[in-house]
Amino acid sequence: MNILKLLADLAEVDPTLYARLSSRRAVFAPLSQLGRTAALAALPLAVGTAIMPAQARDIRTILDSLNLALTLEYLESEFYARALGLVAGAPGVPTNFFPTGTRLAIETIYRHEQQHVRFLERIIVASGGTPPAKPRFDFTGSKNSTQPAVFADVFTNFDTFLQVAQTLEDAGVRAYKGQAGFLQTDNSLLEAALRIHSVEARHASHIRSMRRARGANVKNWVSASDTSVAVPGKTDAVYAGEELVNQFIAGLRQVPFDQAPLNTVVTVAKVAEAFDEPISATTAAALVGLFTY
Repeated sequence: MNILKLLADLAEVDPTLYARLSSRRAVFAPLSQLGRTAALAALPLAVGTAIMPAQARDIRTILDSLNLALTLEYLESEFYARALGLVAGAPGVPTNFFPTGTRLAIETIYRHEQQHVRFLERIIVASGGTPPAKPRFDFTGSKNSTQPAVFADVFTNFDTFLQVAQTLEDAGVRAYKGQAGFLQTDNSLLEAALRIHSVEARHASHIRSMRRARGANVKNWVSASDTSVAVPGKTDAVYAGEELVNQFIAGLRQVPFDQAPLNTVVTVAKVAEAFDEPISATTAAALVGLFTY
């Protein structure tokens, strides 16, 4: 699939798209100085790109999208750092928290998240922006014990830890995808973001395989057959819309995979699994808000 052509087709039916982005293009002129090499030097990022209806997207600049991505990377990086005992002053996990053979995988994912953080901080600064302040995190969801915890045993129960990790990684994949359209005016930046997106997707897949190895009913990708980890009113938005079988293509045309002739060659369940819908910046920010105070 030629993703740049797909985004260009979208602009044809939404003429304001380029105008909205070009208003900040001058601010991001230094991005070209980083060039292709710097973008590729960052550990591959994650941004699977699906097309959202123009009317469903908010009006954002490249800097807005980068700041959101960095905040999400802060969230994920801190989550793994705390489990690994790398955050000064934070309570540690029990001695035997990591089952045999699992710590190395979490260390690898953590290193990736740290590389994403450094890369995003660098390009924001190089482009004349200021990275957002790193939030204060509470991964129990209790907002520093000011409300009932959502994940009280996140750092004492490895299965809860993996459930939260899956939620964060699945959300990250969809959030990057939702922001890709706002990065299309800089090819190097878009390519780097798509690479980050692919890494986040691999993180999500590996976390899911770790859960399945421990008896969870879950595939390596989002599926209606998964035993849900969503908490109603808290994290359910992470998976909202994943059941869709009408997919957008260039020109905002919908392809109804649940109707003939397509439904004669593919099952609806497989269609829903094949596409990973984007989430909006608002939804992504709400998830971050659950774990900050």
